[in-house]
Amino acid sequence: MYRETIEKTVLTVVLVAWWLFLPAVGYENGDTENIPAHLFYMLSHANIWHLAANLFFLWFFLRGRLYLIPSMLIGFLVSLLPGFSIYGEVGLTMGFSGVLFAIAGIKWGVYCRYASSMGKLFESTALHDFFLKAIPFALIGILIPHINWTIHLYAMLAGFVYGRCRR
Repeated sequence: MYRETIEKTVLTVVLVAWWLFLPAVGYENGDTENIPAHLFYMLSHANIWHLAANLFFLWFFLRGRLYLIPSMLIGFLVSLLPGFSIYGEVGLTMGFSGVLFAIAGIKWGVYCRYASSMGKLFESTALHDFFLKAIPFALIGILIPHINWTIHLYAMLAGFVYGRCRR
């Protein structure tokens, strides 16, 4: 609990300070050569509401271990994958939500790995719950303009695989 509060507080300070004092950094879909943009996009936010939504999710929905290092690595790696939108171009991508979705994916993967140790019924129920309860949150962005829903989906699935398979 104490470590979780420290991690969340440090993240909040860094994200707010970046928004207040540093320029917004993002990457364009398909630009895999601008590595700094793929590293720093997760610290930038398009506006105060974008930042507030990510911090709200961090503080009120994520409990326990955050798996920050693997989640940030996943956030970087999935940013190199192509994005799609039903509204045309994906546009500039920035924000911490890819990392948040990776954290959620890792937590579901860990849960499913634990459930598999309890038998096939528990494992299939946990996997069913993941696809019915978690994945829709990544897919809802399809309907919202100016949201890179693909990075949310990629990050959640990659996080799930990491959480399920890590030893």
